[in-house]
Amino acid sequence: MKSNNGSRTTAWLLCTLSFALAIIPSFAVGQDSSQETSDKNPQRQDSSKQPEKSDASPAGALGAGWLDTYFYQIGTAGLLAGNREGLHWGGLYIPNASATGVIDRFEGTQTVPGQLYNVAVLQTTVVYDHFIGHNNRLALQYQPSIAFANGQVFRDFSNQHTSLDLLLFTRPRWNVRFSDGFLYRYAQRGVGYPYFDANPVTSGTVRNGFLDGPTRWLSDSANLTIGYALSPRSMVGITPNYTFSESGSGANFARGVSYGGNVNWNYRMSERQTVGLTYYGQLIRETSGTTFDTFYHTLAGKMGRQFSATWSIQGSTGITTSTSSIPKSSRGWYFYGSLEAIKQFSHSSIALNYSRGDTLATGLISSQYADRADMSFQKRISPRLSWSIGGGYLHEVQNRASGAWYASSHAQFLLAPRAGLNATLDYSHKGQRLGNVATDLFSGNRDIFTFGLMWQPAQTQY
Repeated sequence: MKSNNGSRTTAWLLCTLSFALAIIPSFAVGQDSSQETSDKNPQRQDSSKQPEKSDASPAGALGAGWLDTYFYQIGTAGLLAGNREGLHWGGLYIPNASATGVIDRFEGTQTVPGQLYNVAVLQTTVVYDHFIGHNNRLALQYQPSIAFANGQVFRDFSNQHTSLDLLLFTRPRWNVRFSDGFLYRYAQRGVGYPYFDANPVTSGTVRNGFLDGPTRWLSDSANLTIGYALSPRSMVGITPNYTFSESGSGANFARGVSYGGNVNWNYRMSERQTVGLTYYGQLIRETSGTTFDTFYHTLAGKMGRQFSATWSIQGSTGITTSTSSIPKSSRGWYFYGSLEAIKQFSHSSIALNYSRGDTLATGLISSQYADRADMSFQKRISPRLSWSIGGGYLHEVQNRASGAWYASSHAQFLLAPRAGLNATLDYSHKGQRLGNVATDLFSGNRDIFTFGLMWQPAQTQY
């Protein structure tokens, strides 16, 4: 079974690389001579004409609008701006690497035994970033990690994380891009990435999974975004998406598949405020002994407001309706909402994010939607020392459902500025409880203490 898992991971990576290399010639040929020059679109000029500059940030979440051509670093909210600092060979480069010691203590409940792990984890990121013509771009990021304990590879902490971003087509009124994220863990536990990361410069946030379980985890999420500007103030966007997740060991597997998509209409009332409408339809198919489908339809209004260059807020509110095939149930109605707020101060920032949606890409195979809320506070104590704290929770929207929460703290000290060498210290505490069907998760409390060195010469200081 182990060789099959490794073969599946290797095959996926080879397919992704082959697909990326195969489409490069078609993009190059497809660039016509009548293409609009980049001086008519300063935002695109920043992202494609100046790849060697360090993280040229957009003016803000609302300022970027539908013409967003920015890619993000894998697992974080930092921009992937084509910076070649570090080890590089043309478009291929290694922007960071880390060596971390991990002390992991788990206290089980419901007759689950406790466990204690002491491991060393090595992690790096490999990036292939290539600009195609004036406007199109391809970025492939691969983040492997390998763990050692007692002189042997410890697979529970050895993971694979890959992302593919393609800016397929850009014109004054059109924007087409494709993204795919693949994650493989030998067990549902991992270190080396933030559960919630916020970038106060770009007003961007990223949330990673924090749930833990005893069995391996595989997930892949893909989406295609097509945007069209109806006028200088309004646009429509269509985003079909697909997610596949699998968890289990031996012959006991649980699988979840999501087919869906959303249609958005946005209208810019001013330079600082936008409003809009969104419709999202989704089919979640869960297979765990029995296969059953759950259908979701959501209609919501949304609004974004940038109060200043350092403070922005976006949110939506609406209604979701759902039906299930097994057991056949009457249509259910409940509130839908989302909220994202970021405030930057002179040497600190605070971020808040809430949303309701599926859990297939974040560690739990379930046909039920879940509420997820995260908050973080970042503080730059000195030019070399930074510190942050955060917390969050996840809870399925049903009775006797699964739920989890976490609290974390991170400190980082810049040891050698010219070499980009940092000392890191992290602590997180997590609690999980199982619902009726979540058999692929731990039930109990977990404490994780990590310390180590991180090499990151292209680190952006904000």
